[in-house]
Amino acid sequence: MERQIEGEATFPPFVQKLIDRGMREGDLKGMREGKLEGIREGELKGKRDTLLRLLARAGMALTEDEGARIQACTDVATLDRWIDNVLGAKTAAEVLS
Repeated sequence: MERQIEGEATFPPFVQKLIDRGMREGDLKGMREGKLEGIREGELKGKRDTLLRLLARAGMALTEDEGARIQACTDVATLDRWIDNVLGAKTAAEVLS
């Protein structure tokens, strides 16, 4: 029987395979979740950028609070609504209502 070195755990081969398999599955799950989060963040950034460009092209100045509100928004539907609101609005406050 092998002696265990202090501080190092040794497992039978079948247990080590189970441990390794769990790590691979966990790593893959984490990568998938990270990729989805990255896609979501990219979509939000694109919508924020679009909204800011539309506001600038319409000549609507933003207050510091309005700019912060846009940057803090994490809801796609809200950003879409604000983008739609640019048409026909006269102020940024009307867009963000």
